[in-house]
Amino acid sequence: MPKILIAHSLYPPHIIGGAEISTQILAQTLEPRYDVEVITVGGHKDGGVQTDKINGIEISRLPFNNRYWIGDTARQTSTSDKVLWRIQDIFNVRQYRHIKEYLMLKRPALIHTQNIPGLSLAVWKAAFELNIPVVHTLRDFSLIEPIAIAAYSRFYRQISKRYSRRVSAVIGISEHVLRKHTELGFFAHASPYVIHNIVEKGNQAQPWNRGKTVRHHQPLHIGYFGQLTEVKGVHYLIEAVQKLDERLVGNLYIHGHGPMLDALKELAGEDSRIVFMGKIDKQAIASQMEKMDLTIVPSTWDEPFGRVVIESYQAGTPVYASRVGGMPEILLDAETFSFTAHSADAIREKILHYYELSEADKQELMLRCCKHSLSFNEDYLLTRHTGVYEKLIGCGG
Repeated sequence: MPKILIAHSLYPPHIIGGAEISTQILAQTLEPRYDVEVITVGGHKDGGVQTDKINGIEISRLPFNNRYWIGDTARQTSTSDKVLWRIQDIFNVRQYRHIKEYLMLKRPALIHTQNIPGLSLAVWKAAFELNIPVVHTLRDFSLIEPIAIAAYSRFYRQISKRYSRRVSAVIGISEHVLRKHTELGFFAHASPYVIHNIVEKGNQAQPWNRGKTVRHHQPLHIGYFGQLTEVKGVHYLIEAVQKLDERLVGNLYIHGHGPMLDALKELAGEDSRIVFMGKIDKQAIASQMEKMDLTIVPSTWDEPFGRVVIESYQAGTPVYASRVGGMPEILLDAETFSFTAHSADAIREKILHYYELSEADKQELMLRCCKHSLSFNEDYLLTRHTGVYEKLIGCGG
């Protein structure tokens, strides 16, 4: 059974966003076919590699070997600290030594990197020097714009582009994120693939089994699920709801937290229909989505994928999303269910579109959502990755 080493900046129980969840799903999906191990960065500064097991998979956590640990989300970090951290992370010599020693000990058939801040570009160099093929999955744009400082990003981009020549295969979680990198000259020697993210089966709430019914000609329950930051466009969603009569929109439930919370509450003002639910537990997302008539994703930046779209579909809840990034690729019908970003009026029109559908059309739409979500499953993930791996190591396991 070939050994596959998955490398990612963080790994559960340390979770910042969807990338950590998707990486864990990948590791657990591959595990029955391959001997899977994970290398990541832990919260300890001193000492060597710490190991533990999660769901039968061995996790090796390197010391963070930098100014701070990126998994410490409670830490207040100054701009200068972030810049100095990033400079050290370009090629972290200590991590390079740890990783190379680890690779020489484990001798994996292949290393599959995900997000690499904390591991640094050293992970690609160490694997290349030991003649271990590297597959890299693009889950975000951190190789292009690691921080919102243009001069540093341009500098880092040139270095990371050069190191990316050592990668044998590159996977985009959407056509959009892959194209964005390859057009800039990244991964010049790598075979390109697109493999979408999936969501665990345990999150599926299939309404034909669980009894979800369409609420017709009742004020809509609209859901937002995500961080409350400027680029998520929640303010446009609030403005859209405020432009609609309470006979059309009963409540907008905003699930999530972030730096814009106070500003969004101020924008909502006295409109009692707008309810801030706070951050909800990962296990409760599906049941909350199932209670919604529709989910709105009003992002204004190039979302690499849009995990919330598939999660909502699994709950049988239709999604209308901004026409940005990789989201149009995974919507049921991009023309019907996407809208122009930065526009409250565009969101308002889509809410009206759903409200005016007949009861039969809404029921059919709900079923289509569930069926569409079924294609984003473990079999798909395993089959597509096995195909990539076989070409590099000549064995499917």
